[in-house]
Amino acid sequence: MLFLPFVLVSCGKGEEQMQVYSELKDVQQLALAEMTLSKVGTIDDMTWEKAKGFSQHMGAFVNNFKPGKRIGVYSYNTYLQAYVDLSELREGDVEVDNERKFVKLVLPEIRTRYIGRDMGIKEEHLRVTGLRSSITPQERAKVKDVMNQALKKEVEGNTEFGIRLKDEARMKAREFFTLLLKNRGYESEITFK
Repeated sequence: MLFLPFVLVSCGKGEEQMQVYSELKDVQQLALAEMTLSKVGTIDDMTWEKAKGFSQHMGAFVNNFKPGKRIGVYSYNTYLQAYVDLSELREGDVEVDNERKFVKLVLPEIRTRYIGRDMGIKEEHLRVTGLRSSITPQERAKVKDVMNQALKKEVEGNTEFGIRLKDEARMKAREFFTLLLKNRGYESEITFK
């Protein structure tokens, strides 16, 4: 939890406003919500329908005659974060009414960003039986790359992820700043640009 040391008791009206503004701006970026997105990918033997080129068609042909099964199911996570950059706060975004003990705060817009992804992929299921060949590290690396590209495309094409994450962040920001100011003896109105 973040602690902002507001000392508003002995300041004049203009000083209080500047003090609240300065202390909030010094926080810089405040992380408010995170989301984990998972992607699943599979590896199995090459089939005639998926094959491209002579080499893959030959591999698919040979696979038809091998006994057994070969499948690997893998997953990995990517992490998104919603935050407010308080360094974007302007003096006019903070209004302190000491007589009414009321603070009106207009926060910068909520932003989202990728904050990382799993280094490796997690094996969810693996079955290689009969004369089927083992799944190679190159195949696992390729499926991870395919999952990563597909996940990024899904996130970019689907605004629902960002909307849900930003909504949660706005709710948490309102709760956080309302409670913070209430603990200092102020009622508040928290809005966003």
